[in-house]
Amino acid sequence: MPKIPDCDRCVLYAHNPYVVCAVHPEGVEGDRCIDFRPDPNAEIQEQWSPQGYSWYGGELIPNRHSRYSQEEQTEILNNHPFFTGVCPQCRHEFDQDNLPVHFDCPNCDFIDDSV
Repeated sequence: MPKIPDCDRCVLYAHNPYVVCAVHPEGVEGDRCIDFRPDPNAEIQEQWSPQGYSWYGGELIPNRHSRYSQEEQTEILNNHPFFTGVCPQCRHEFDQDNLPVHFDCPNCDFIDDSV
């Protein structure tokens, strides 16, 4: 029975393990329901997402497969000038009010090759 994450917040949701809702008793095909009606009395909880999906801007989207491992992603978040504002080699501070597209350091040989 394909229940989607929006079901828990819909006024039509049956809260029944055998029936999803009156309009779509067996659930919907895909990841959206054209009959979704937000329940104003629904408890706001952390949004659950099925494996392989994430919430972005209030919309459930499939995760893209990253070309980087989780360790590499953490390394980028901790060291790349886009996130830190400083060159990882010489600690040159980039102008936070006028951030460049590519973070090639003017003081050392660091070249942003992330694109």
